[in-house]
Amino acid sequence: MARGMTEALDQRSRILEAAQAILREEGVEALSVRHIAKRAGLSTMGVYSYFGGKDQVCEQLYIAGFRDLAAAVSRGQSEQDPEAVIIESTKTYLDFYKHNTNRYALMFGMGATDYSPGEEAKRAARESFAVAIGIVQPLTADSPPKEDARRLALQIWASTHGFIAIKPHASGLSEAEWEALVIDSARQLIRGGNGG
Repeated sequence: MARGMTEALDQRSRILEAAQAILREEGVEALSVRHIAKRAGLSTMGVYSYFGGKDQVCEQLYIAGFRDLAAAVSRGQSEQDPEAVIIESTKTYLDFYKHNTNRYALMFGMGATDYSPGEEAKRAARESFAVAIGIVQPLTADSPPKEDARRLALQIWASTHGFIAIKPHASGLSEAEWEALVIDSARQLIRGGNGG
């Protein structure tokens, strides 16, 4: 690989690593070209040269976030029981949120940012949702292809995301109580969506 290309990849990696660290430690609101450049040890021009600005950095963080989420939830698919697979994937989704709160906020527009995902980022989100459809597909095998699986996957994802969104406002619930409610909701959706 040519020296210039290697240097460009190194600079891009430094910028993304700096942005990831800022996001993890300080939240979505702290992502600015100036802050990213300072953390990466570059000038602001470096960020603009390699990414065109903050939105393209956010775009890469968003894409990586959805790809990591899809990889995480698909790990639970080794279970034989389809309901157990979905419950395990839901728990993994919650763990992803717990360990990536600020990243999750960027991915789902929950932080104070003016970033709006572009087509490549939206495609990564759709690919992540396709994993969710694949996870619930065995429960809907007797139904019309994909449509029931798509509906059930959306219901479980929306329910889980809804619980995450209201978590800061659900005073009086312990972490264990909150997680039990999320899992119970997923079970109810599974059994309702599976005719059980």
